[in-house]
Amino acid sequence: MRSNRVAIAALLLLITMIICAVLAPFIVSHDPNEQYTSVLLSPPFWVEGSHADFILGTDDLGRDMLSRLIYGARYSLFLGLAIVVIALFSGVLIGAVAGMKRGIIETVILRLMDIMLAIPAILLAIVIVAILGASLINAAIAVSIVLLPHFVRITRAAVITELNKDYVLASQLDGSKGSRLFFQTLLPNISSPLIVQSTLSFSNAILDIAALGFLGLGAQPPTPEWGTLLSTSREFIELAPWTVTLPGLAILITVLASNLLGDGLRDALDPRIESST
Repeated sequence: MRSNRVAIAALLLLITMIICAVLAPFIVSHDPNEQYTSVLLSPPFWVEGSHADFILGTDDLGRDMLSRLIYGARYSLFLGLAIVVIALFSGVLIGAVAGMKRGIIETVILRLMDIMLAIPAILLAIVIVAILGASLINAAIAVSIVLLPHFVRITRAAVITELNKDYVLASQLDGSKGSRLFFQTLLPNISSPLIVQSTLSFSNAILDIAALGFLGLGAQPPTPEWGTLLSTSREFIELAPWTVTLPGLAILITVLASNLLGDGLRDALDPRIESST
């Protein structure tokens, strides 16, 4: 993948954002929830009237925007990663059962996945959060469920494709079956599409969490999650546009970098694309 400069740049950007999120207490000089009432809605440094201590300005309560964005990355990035891991693990297990058992079990699983895919993702997430209750954890559970069908269908299709190949038949003759056959023989050979889907799902997870936070169904104030920052600042979009623009840009850049990385991984891991080039 080193020949794909765009994908490498996206990877470096994501790594930089993760490092900033981990080292947030050492990078920022202000507590994200501390209020400085003397500098309410202070503009960022490129706007006249900015304050030297607040590079990206402050919000309506005088809280440092830079601190809230960097601490918000902790929620958006790490929660997005946790969501993908949960959806990946659950989807692979369910997809493996559907692909290896076949019959009525496969039919039931596929019909359930079809029903979930037939409902718009954000609408399904809203319904689940409405049932569980509005909170950041419940929002993460809802988004994990929304992303589940993609991993199930990819795993099932890959398992069915690989089951009739010679190396799998040889492993079966050697005594491998069930979970041993899947984890030792099949999973290493179907990991490429799962890796690509995980990268692309990471961007979807960030978007969905931000959307739920914007609707008031995810993180609750004063938690500096990016979607919540958008929600609490939307009434100041004309008076102080940076309070809305900066969280929006953070979401945009992260999602774009994740998608570009996913495209690069797909090109690098798909043998058909490699052979055609």
